[in-house]
Formats: sequence, structure tokens, C-alpha cells
Amino acid sequence: MKQSLKGKLVFLLFLVLVFGQKIKSQKSQFNKKHQQQYEFQKFKKIYGKSYESSEHESYRFNVFLENQKQALKLKKEISTAEFGVTQFSDQTEEEFMNVYANGVISSNNDTFESYIQSTSDSQLQIPKQWDIRINGPGYMQPVQNQGGCGSCWAFTVVSTIENLYSIKYNKNFTLSEQQLIDCDHFNNGCNGGWFTSAYRYVQENGLALFSRYPYIGDKKNCLKSQVGELYKINGYEKLPSDTESIKQYLVQKGAIATCVYVNQQWQTYRNGILQTNYLGTQPCNKAVTVIGYGTKDNIDFWILRNTWGTAWGEDGHIRVSMKGLYNINVQAVFQPI
Repeated sequence: MKQSLKGKLVFLLFLVLVFGQKIKSQKSQFNKKHQQQYEFQKFKKIYGKSYESSEHESYRFNVFLENQKQALKLKKEISTAEFGVTQFSDQTEEEFMNVYANGVISSNNDTFESYIQSTSDSQLQIPKQWDIRINGPGYMQPVQNQGGCGSCWAFTVVSTIENLYSIKYNKNFTLSEQQLIDCDHFNNGCNGGWFTSAYRYVQENGLALFSRYPYIGDKKNCLKSQVGELYKINGYEKLPSDTESIKQYLVQKGAIATCVYVNQQWQTYRNGILQTNYLGTQPCNKAVTVIGYGTKDNIDFWILRNTWGTAWGEDGHIRVSMKGLYNINVQAVFQPI
């Protein structure tokens, strides 16, 4: 009798443990789902997201969760940078790459173009770190947001010209990217472009002030004749392709236009130095402005000004290692003159 009672008690304890574990597991799953929903709603509020239907929102929620998994994976793989929620967290990798990694169309005629081969003061001692925002020369205008238009090439060219005008003429103004998109017919508007064609356009035609020809993020008819004074450049320089020379030009002459290879790591990047052990190269697909450099924990990096607004990255900027996949394309480095 005692043995039977003991057996029943053991069995009851077993059931209590099993059901307890089940309830605990269900509670954990509920809490996890609740936290995920909370993070998604927070994401929507911060970035002003809304969706056309509950089905579409459900789809974007699942994409959001997949991107969070990717960010966690990247945190383990790349210890020098932070990854997480960005304005792109509800986009698939394919969507992100099609719009934001598709703004550069390299010119096949570069070797025949009449640019000025750059010269600099080789005696200048290069500082260990530099940031135009702090050290100059000149000024950098606020980071812009290209939106869904593949116009990073235009923003990059304009940012270097704005910096040039601040250095040469002490002009502190913003110029029109939209004019390049609409009027530079050697480039492809929202479907990409190249630096040298854009610089030639500005040399020949000039740029209007942003206030007279504001950005709309779509290619329209050219309005150059209706926008008042136009600001020209004398040409452009193709810089030497070694790192030390690029640093030297940056310190002496200001912001530099170049391009980089962008992949999904950029989609979830929040801060830090983006690097990889992969030392191979990929064709560049994104135009950026080099505004500085430095070293941290034995990693040499560039400071790049991006065109995705100040909510992305480090106030609209990213630091990338000078070695490996994310380095700038040192064969395509330009400055206006």
C-alpha cells in the first residue's frame, strides 16, 4: 500500500514537472513574441513606417525578424562594429541591394578623359588621424538622404564641390544634387552615375543652389535655365592610388569622391569599424565621400560620409577598414579643383 502511494506521488511530481516546464516554455515563447512585437512597433515609430494592409505588415514583421537574426550573427563575426535595427530593417537583402547598392556605373572612357593628374606637397607630414568635420580644410554640409533614388554618385560629387568652395572662397552653402540627376545626360539619374562625367558637367554648366533647385529623388525635366546663379569648377583630379597619398590629399585639399562595395552588412550597421578577414575585392556599387581616417586597436580605417541620412550609422557616416573587402576603391579616387 505504502509502495503504491509512493509510486503515485512520484508520478504526480513527474506530471507537475512536465506541465511546469511546458507552461514555462509557453511563457518564454509568449514573452519572446511580445518583445519582438514591441521592437517592431518601436522600429515603426522611430522611422515613420506604415503598411498598406495587415498582411503586408505581417510580411514586413517577418523580414524584420530575419534581419535581427542576421544582425546577431554579424555581432559574433565582426567584433569591431555594432549591428542592429536601422531604417532598412523591414527590407529584404534583395530589396536593399537593388536600391542602395546600385548607384555607381563606372565609366569605360576614364583612361581617355582629360583630367589633371594630381600633384601634392610630398613634404607634408601626415597626421595620424584626421576628420574634416573637426580639422578642416573647409566645411562639410549636413549629411543628406538619397531616399529610394540611386543618386549617391550625385550627392558624393556635390559634397566634394561644396567642400571645395568653402576652402577656396569661404562659401558655406549647399548645392543641387537634383540638377545633376535631371540635367547630366551622360549619367543615369536615379539609376546610377560616375564621378568624372558629373564633374565635367559641373565644369561646363555649373550647379545651382539647393534652395533654388531642391532634391525630389526622381528624374525630371532639366530646369537649369530657371534657377539663377550657377557655380562652376575648374575641373577635377584623379588621385594616386596609394593610401598615404590619398591621406595627404585629404589633409591638404579636402573631401574626396570614391566608391566602395556595399553588402548586407551595411544594411544593419550601426557604429564601429566595419572589417572582414576576406581580402578579396568586389566591384564597387556605392559612391561615398572620404572625409577622414584614423587607427583604433591596430585597425587603420577611413571615415566615409554616406547618403542615407543621419539616422543611419554614426550620424550618417561609417568607418571602414583600409584592408579587405570594405576598403575604398583606390583606383577611383577624385577631387574637384
